[in-house]
Amino acid sequence: MYDKFHREYTGYRHFDDNYSYDESRWNVLPKILLIVIFVLLVILASGTVLSFIFRKTPLGQMYRHADPAPDQVIAKSVRKGAGVDSYNKIGQVRAITKAEDNEDTGEIVVVSPWFTYPAGDSALFEELSQKERMAKNLVYEYFSTRTRKELLKHGEKNIKDDLLKEINSQLVLGKINGIYFSEYIFFANSR
Repeated sequence: MYDKFHREYTGYRHFDDNYSYDESRWNVLPKILLIVIFVLLVILASGTVLSFIFRKTPLGQMYRHADPAPDQVIAKSVRKGAGVDSYNKIGQVRAITKAEDNEDTGEIVVVSPWFTYPAGDSALFEELSQKERMAKNLVYEYFSTRTRKELLKHGEKNIKDDLLKEINSQLVLGKINGIYFSEYIFFANSR
């Protein structure tokens, strides 16, 4: 009797009451959420595909393939039978490229060059040690007299060939075989 009175006058229902639950009302919300998620995924996927199709530069053009480490180059040369040693004491060279037409200053470029030379050539190693500052200045001048666009258009391989010729023209006791860059990074100016 108390239960009946309690339900009639207070309006509260108990769990054991026969209360009808309308499931159809709650089944619509998950369907709507799934449709919204599907539409968002379609928009993201189509945007990604369209950006790849209509991009102005080919994929990977702006990325640089890293040069091998000195140990790898030495090991590879030993396997080929023409041993080389590396001279990697120059360190980082930081230069500011020549300014573009519409810019006040150029961009900062950081290069860490190292050289290979014939294995066991101690005279050339000594000359490279003595002319380290000269080699660093040649690298600095090369990058500071060209714009970023010119450097990118010329390409890293051609830059290395140019530097190899310039540095070898200053050496007397031997010639370096190759130039590698541990770092080759442009930093955009923040305005």
